[in-house]
Amino acid sequence: MSRQTGRNKLLGAVVVATTAVGSLQTAVPALAQQERSARSGAITFDIPAQSLTAALTAFARQSGLRLAYSASLTQGKSAPAVSGSIPPAEALSQLLSGSGLSYSLNGGTVTITERVSGAHAVGAADGETMLAPIVAGGGIINPVDAPYETAAPTAYISEENIDRFRGSSPADIFRGTPGVLSGEARNGAGAVDVNIRGMQGMGRVAVTVDGASNSATVYQGYQGISNRTFVDPDFLGGVDITKGSDVASSGIAGTVAMRTLDAGDIVKEGRTFGLRVKGGFGTNTSTPPPAGTTAGYAWPGGTWAPPVATAKSDGMDRPSFFDPTSGSGSIVGAMQEENVDLVAGYAYRRQGNYHAGSNGPSAVPVSMGPRPFCYESGVCLPPARGWKDYIENIGIANYRAGEEVLNTQLQTKSYLAKGTVRFEDGHSLQFGYNGFRSEAGDLLASRLTSDRGQAIQQGQTAGTKVDAGTLRYSWKPDDNDLIDLKANLWATRLELRNPRRSGVLYPQPGDFGLPADFRTGSDTFMWGADVANTSALTTDYGPLDLTYGLSFLSEDTRPSKFTPELETWLDLRDGTRQEAAAFAKAAWKATDWLTINGGLRYQHYWTEDRNAPEQVRPGYTYDTALSDGGFSPSVGVTLEPFDGTQFYVNYSNALRSPSIFEGVSAFTMNVNSNLRPERSSNWEVGTNLRRDGVFSADDQAMMKLGFFDWNVDNYISREWYTDPRGISGMRIHNIAGAHFQGIELSGRYERGGFTAELAANYYTDVEFCRTATTCGNKSLYADYATNQVPPEYTVALTLSQTFLDDALTVGGRISRTGSRAIGHGDVTAQGASQFISLINWKPYTLVDAFAEYRINESLTASFRIENLTDAYYVDPLSLVQQPGPGRTFYASLKAEF
Repeated sequence: MSRQTGRNKLLGAVVVATTAVGSLQTAVPALAQQERSARSGAITFDIPAQSLTAALTAFARQSGLRLAYSASLTQGKSAPAVSGSIPPAEALSQLLSGSGLSYSLNGGTVTITERVSGAHAVGAADGETMLAPIVAGGGIINPVDAPYETAAPTAYISEENIDRFRGSSPADIFRGTPGVLSGEARNGAGAVDVNIRGMQGMGRVAVTVDGASNSATVYQGYQGISNRTFVDPDFLGGVDITKGSDVASSGIAGTVAMRTLDAGDIVKEGRTFGLRVKGGFGTNTSTPPPAGTTAGYAWPGGTWAPPVATAKSDGMDRPSFFDPTSGSGSIVGAMQEENVDLVAGYAYRRQGNYHAGSNGPSAVPVSMGPRPFCYESGVCLPPARGWKDYIENIGIANYRAGEEVLNTQLQTKSYLAKGTVRFEDGHSLQFGYNGFRSEAGDLLASRLTSDRGQAIQQGQTAGTKVDAGTLRYSWKPDDNDLIDLKANLWATRLELRNPRRSGVLYPQPGDFGLPADFRTGSDTFMWGADVANTSALTTDYGPLDLTYGLSFLSEDTRPSKFTPELETWLDLRDGTRQEAAAFAKAAWKATDWLTINGGLRYQHYWTEDRNAPEQVRPGYTYDTALSDGGFSPSVGVTLEPFDGTQFYVNYSNALRSPSIFEGVSAFTMNVNSNLRPERSSNWEVGTNLRRDGVFSADDQAMMKLGFFDWNVDNYISREWYTDPRGISGMRIHNIAGAHFQGIELSGRYERGGFTAELAANYYTDVEFCRTATTCGNKSLYADYATNQVPPEYTVALTLSQTFLDDALTVGGRISRTGSRAIGHGDVTAQGASQFISLINWKPYTLVDAFAEYRINESLTASFRIENLTDAYYVDPLSLVQQPGPGRTFYASLKAEF
């Protein structure tokens, strides 16, 4: 599909949306008058007895008032029926009677809390959306529903869904979010590598944990890189996702803001102290075998080898379905008083190598008869030197059905500490600490890239150590709408240690007095600061919200001690990078149904290479510096012709500065002094619909449908090059562009205790352009994006139902992943092989099931079965050709005091 075709589709979508809105404009004045009347005097209410959450939703719709509250406050509570012509305050008092909750009214916004101190929670910084409720005109937006009330492509992953679908890796929490995946799910050392709409890595997606970054780029040989962020799902309170650029964030493809648990998540209503203890076990894993153990089949290597694929004798002793072979546990304590909150926690998990599923395209050798021997370049040897009996693997990986998948073991320890102090006049200060330690079977990806390669169990694991601290300040006085100030200061220390990867035996470790198992790696220190303020202005032409701020980021990475000497030619990056930015954005509500927003960001970066490798490569440039910057504007229009209906069109022109990985030299990577920042032109056209009483008086439905069209000019890629002197190598460079276009759909339906959620996305075009006239629906042979191309489509349906007065919840999810959206491009200039091998996966379907039973107020038991059908599959966005985990049973018990 050409870019012009994509633009024509986008134009058609805009015309359809505009025509639909125009036909509804005659109803807008009447609706606006109805909303103004709702804010004063008596109103006719008709709210049946139901859950408090549903009742408050109906109240907001019928009164026209805006409500803000935490979803946890109303969970499990019911409300009496309210009917008749009465003032809104009286109706709300009746609904909240007996709930232990109170409310306060400020203008047209009603805030529901347990205690007054809740009004002064620490807010977000650096574009992060906090998980306290978001307030918007004409209704309630709690975290779960927020995407359906936000005129932008956003998504939210709740703590509840994290617990229900956490999988064997933190990467699994993103499954079921349209347009969002995580790469390297099975070989990522317990990390996430977020891909949004086909773009990932190099800072394209800004990922934070409590406002701090801990992202690292990990070398994976010729197979590319992994971009990793480390977090323990046991500590997550929720994840907010923005797809696309925002002038308040550096993420050109989007922002993922992870929030760890707060005191309000632990301390029960009416109490000062709280404690949450969780413990559980999983199945389908085995203790890793001795180093050097191989898996799958040994394939014949030529005409001189016996035409037989030899199976390994071990790896097939899969544990029984209910046999506990992995475990996890966590403890979190909290204190919440009127002006002070404290949280502290520890989490531990351990699992062995998992086993693949038994149903699907597993490794199966098949005799194909005589076949010529040909290189990937197309050159074939004479028939006499060909295969007399070629044995082909008709599976997609060299693992048999149910076989142990090597180097997938994981052990993590995580630490959490947070404290919040609230002062008079809306001031608050929060400090936080996140610690993460892991030992993982992290395989160098270039060692397993085909369906005939044999995995080898490594003798050493890869180690990760993360220490991140945050200091966050908020000031929001009750009587001053011009001040809503948030400031954030953070610092992260990240240490990565790997088994030696160069394969060079000299110098020997003993020459430095080091143990034989000494691991090499990198040390990274990064810190950042940001400040932003929002001013709410009242003008004669409508309300105007202004948000403006500054940010600064500093990164310093270098090889760990003795790494240059031990790895010799495999030198790692050694350099620094800084980026400073300023932004401003405005939202003008011109009428009750029309909002116009716009923004402008300026950013500038500096990168310095201080690499002094042990072995200098001819033609390479060292000790260089790069610097550049520019503006990023955005504009958007939101139309709200009816209550519960939004149409929006947003455009942004965003700049991404090269990352430290792209601007500093390393093994096979020369610095390109002509490198320019990426610039993405993004269009978003979408609609949000929300309705109550669709099929019955107590149900509600919501839908989010969007079309996106991203054109990235000067897309930063990697190429094989030969300079005029005949010296060849790899370097980062700009291609003309890349194009990502598609459709996304999210939907949610609730009735009583039944909930159904649908998430789907479909890519209409993915394209890379070496030059402006050489575009194609294929990735480039040496570019990291080869294995970042998403599936053409994904669909996920989640269903749940409560029983026994909401004490029991039973549900499940079925998800379908399609084939790769586009193919792969050329082989290298030498014509012998691909620098980055394409990891092949076939379309697959996964079924997960769960059950949760609240035994009493303090104890909850949970059970889940992941991959219920025991499917054999390979994850998309992987760098290794290995299957995901087969059918796995998990059980856990949560105690809350």
